[in-house]
Amino acid sequence: MGATTGADRPRKKIQRKRLPLAPYFLSLLAVLGVLWAASVAGAGWKFPTPKLGLDLQGGLSMTLTAYQQGSDSAPSSETMDQARQIIESRVNSTGVAEPEVYVEGSENIVVNVAGTDTDEESLRDVGAPAELRFRIVADYTPDYSALEDQMAAAEEDAAGDDAPEAEATEGAAPEDENAEEDAADAEEEPADTDDTEANTDDDAEDVTGSPQVATADESTTLDDVWAEVGEEAAELAQSLNAPPSDDASVALLEPFGDLAPEAVGLLPANVQFFVPSITCEQLDNRPPGSVQQPDIEVVACSAPEPVSAEQPDLTFSNKYLLAPSTVLGSDVSQADVGTDQANLNEFVVNVQFTSEGSKKWGALTSEHVGQQVAIVLDNEVVSAPNIREASTNSTQISGGFSAAEANQLADQLNFGSLPTTFVVETLNEVTATLGVEQLEAGLLAMAVGLALVFLYCIAYYRVLGFVVLGSLAVATMVLYPTVALLGTQIGLTLTLAGVAGFVVSIGITADSFVVYFERIKEEMRDGRSARSAVPRAWIRTRRTILSANTVSIISALVLYFLALGPVRAFAFALGLSTLVNILVVFLFTHPLAEWMARGRVLNNVHLSGLHTKAIPALRKTASRG
Repeated sequence: MGATTGADRPRKKIQRKRLPLAPYFLSLLAVLGVLWAASVAGAGWKFPTPKLGLDLQGGLSMTLTAYQQGSDSAPSSETMDQARQIIESRVNSTGVAEPEVYVEGSENIVVNVAGTDTDEESLRDVGAPAELRFRIVADYTPDYSALEDQMAAAEEDAAGDDAPEAEATEGAAPEDENAEEDAADAEEEPADTDDTEANTDDDAEDVTGSPQVATADESTTLDDVWAEVGEEAAELAQSLNAPPSDDASVALLEPFGDLAPEAVGLLPANVQFFVPSITCEQLDNRPPGSVQQPDIEVVACSAPEPVSAEQPDLTFSNKYLLAPSTVLGSDVSQADVGTDQANLNEFVVNVQFTSEGSKKWGALTSEHVGQQVAIVLDNEVVSAPNIREASTNSTQISGGFSAAEANQLADQLNFGSLPTTFVVETLNEVTATLGVEQLEAGLLAMAVGLALVFLYCIAYYRVLGFVVLGSLAVATMVLYPTVALLGTQIGLTLTLAGVAGFVVSIGITADSFVVYFERIKEEMRDGRSARSAVPRAWIRTRRTILSANTVSIISALVLYFLALGPVRAFAFALGLSTLVNILVVFLFTHPLAEWMARGRVLNNVHLSGLHTKAIPALRKTASRG
């Protein structure tokens, strides 16, 4: 009886409650199902693909050059770095888009954006000064120079058509002849709008994306401009306080129409406004910052608007003479996008003023009730509503914005104006030929790395090598939809640096397997069976695995927040793959090893490679006892 009882007691001590494995595998399947379903839905119910970076799919590269009118010195390094940060914030305002924004030389900032669908005009806008000014309209006049060119082009097109189409065009000619009078009559009617609604008859287009045109040499001075137009024309222009009324004076002032926009920017405000040959095309293409000085009169134009709804292709602009500004963009505390209450299809930008800005805005609207206030962004009048009553802390900027344009303007105002002005020096399309070759090399390196890890595990751990292979496969199945989903939701882009981060993570993942499997070997070296060794090894190993992976995550976070450009992409990929490694080890690797330990495979020295020579010695010692 005593022998029987002694034989029963050891069995009771070694009996262990089996780990329920189903919840682990079901949890892993649930995670995979959610990730793949979300990534497929984010891709428009198509097979998800990661969003590739500039080096892998190409895109646009823009070089911005600092422009300081009348100064030969380059901006300071602090100014350029501040401008770079603001531009990067504008480009990257939607999430982890990984744009490349860096200072090149002493006066250039390079912006690289991935994607073949990137809008060139939107990319130009990130370098806009975004200087907001509120100015009282002293006077305005329609500018029909563009309309005349459009009508001349329409007549040329009509001349090349067949006879029936030509007759139809000729029938519409009388309406075209009255277009200028209709437009002038429309302008004479005061805008019936509240200052907080900022409705206007100006259908603004992209307010900062004006095309760059040829300009005069930067060394051009005002004296050079007077000499170019002639002494007599210069004297007449400087004496104007109203548009010239006689044909002789108009003819004498014609040379001003041939001036380059940079030369026009040097002229006094009264000359720019009252000389009829100076057009809005010249004014719109003046160098950036031409109307930024707040304490002087300036001239600016509105965006082109159609003459009538029936003829949307025939447009004209308004040329405004604007008083000095007392309310600036720095007085704005917040800007967000909304819709016009009168027209829900029209997007507007709601502007909230600071406490000091509210006082200035209240004083401006109180003193000028019934007058127009022009909302000027950089070189362009976005809108010019009438002030119907005084207001204090808010207003709206309207101008026929699309949703993207309104959001972009709000971002520009929120992130602040650039500390200096920039011109677009180059804007080129970048191909991904070199990037594709490097990607193929990176994928080959990843495949070679995986193969070597697998062969090592097969040679050293034998059947457990297939556990390693299965774990790496599961990690790939988790990583792929995660990267694709983050690309659609927060703009995460996969770059060559990110691929390098995933390659490095293979080693980190393999370290977790080695630590676990080596601990199992130590437990079995002490004479335990696989059924007993695996759970004991896991209890002692999981803390080590968590500690090692935590160190990797901390390193990735430090790199991500302190580094710039490609290093951030590497850090993000490393941190993400480390988190996935923890998930796979806990929900797949350990449960699978636990399941295999319940069979006879891991106890077979030829299949598992886990047994050591210490086990026969232990058995011999036991038999002697």
